[in-house]
Amino acid sequence: MNISSIISQNVSFYSRCKAIIASEDGRTYTWAELEKNINKLGNALLNFGVRRGEIVAVYLPNSPEVVLTYFAIARIGAIFLPINIHLKTNEISHILNNSRSHFLIGSSVEIKDRVINQRFLFPHLRKVITVGDYVDGCADFYSLMEAGSSELETYDCAEDEPCALVYTSGTTGKPKGAILSHGNILSIGAIDAELLHINDQDLLLTATPYCHIFFVQTIVAPFIKGAGIITMNRFSPEKSLEIISRYKVTHYCGVPTMYVYMLNRFNRNKYDLKSWRVAQTAGASMPAKYIRQIEEKFGVNICETYGTTETSSCITYNRIGHGKVGSVGRVARGIQIKVVDNTGREMPADKVGEILVKSPGMFLGYWEMPEATKAAFNDGWYRTGDLGIYDKDGYFYIVGRKNELIISGGYNIFPKEVEDVIHSHPKVAEAAVVGVENPELNEVPKAFVVMKPGEHMTEEELIHFCKGELADYKVPLYVEFIQELPKTSTGKILKALLQKKPVFNQVCSKI
Repeated sequence: MNISSIISQNVSFYSRCKAIIASEDGRTYTWAELEKNINKLGNALLNFGVRRGEIVAVYLPNSPEVVLTYFAIARIGAIFLPINIHLKTNEISHILNNSRSHFLIGSSVEIKDRVINQRFLFPHLRKVITVGDYVDGCADFYSLMEAGSSELETYDCAEDEPCALVYTSGTTGKPKGAILSHGNILSIGAIDAELLHINDQDLLLTATPYCHIFFVQTIVAPFIKGAGIITMNRFSPEKSLEIISRYKVTHYCGVPTMYVYMLNRFNRNKYDLKSWRVAQTAGASMPAKYIRQIEEKFGVNICETYGTTETSSCITYNRIGHGKVGSVGRVARGIQIKVVDNTGREMPADKVGEILVKSPGMFLGYWEMPEATKAAFNDGWYRTGDLGIYDKDGYFYIVGRKNELIISGGYNIFPKEVEDVIHSHPKVAEAAVVGVENPELNEVPKAFVVMKPGEHMTEEELIHFCKGELADYKVPLYVEFIQELPKTSTGKILKALLQKKPVFNQVCSKI
């Protein structure tokens, strides 16, 4: 077994059909060309010193290069580690140092600024490959690939052999690496392809980052069916609509925020969306009013899904034409789900509890975190940490989370990571970060800050400081300075009280 075999299978049936279209520059890859380049890159990586079971980190925006790299790494039996291109140096260093990755493939500009210029922060890193302008001390991606042979034997992996290491924010604050196998991703990719009604004549577009578990739904799923994809390196509502119209896209996948902006920018006289059949959404709950607007204004079927990184994406989904507004649908075929109370007792319909899952997509564990892995399971069931209910028809509804995770525009933000950055400012005494409601992003981070005696700071000053240390989506949108944080008698901060406070403070737009 090897996930890259789906490319070879498509070459057998659709050799000259387009597998990838790059929206930025118009480059195209047929299935035959994609296979050839995967083999060349795989050989280049072997010549570069990458071996079976080694982790190769990939720090690139959405692009054909990410797809090439993913399947080339898999084909030689190595492990793909995606890193969000928006992450800054201290965030990257945690992931690279925790994984002890010796190899990094990344965008020249970001690699030079955030890695090479601070190389001392990456003691395990041995070799770097860059896409773009030449960077001193790094190998060039295309020069390396062109030197590789176009013939490569696919490594035969066991079903439970690691394929990807995807970092996800956990209850301890720092991102944890979820290990996903070839079997995990292939099994859930097949489910994703089924739920989206994909066939070999379809064309799928997404602007969600390929570093996200969405990759299984937006790349692996269409490839399993022989469908093509269009790469888009950064979300823009106008660009999304223009690409759908120009290339006759059949499927668009995104988080609710993306659809909200697309609704606001849509002009019926400017865009022809007749080819668009399915609008898939996940990452956060889609408000009911937007579901109706999307279906009516765009003339599409909407499919809302629910999943986690640890389950290789999909757990439940609304069947096209049979969904319930506000629900994340029924459980996917081959997956088991139950709702339990704090004692583990299974709850009946319409009673809230924590969602537990068994799935063929279940991750192998957290990278070198046996205690965290053990805590994530209850008698073989994965504890999602999400609170939900199901109705008499078996439709599930997410009503909240057991932890304090903030989901903003589909991104996961753990407050402690933001708090640690704010606490590092020399003027700050204490800080607490909570999620507050936002009509477009679902929720956004708000920081409550207590200054040291005699110190003063503006909202803009703190936000600017955070922008230098955090990815933009993690930076607090609101800042409120207070005299003291509300606490229990044991000193625990009462975040529930902070979330109830009205938002009147300075806003620093991220859009």
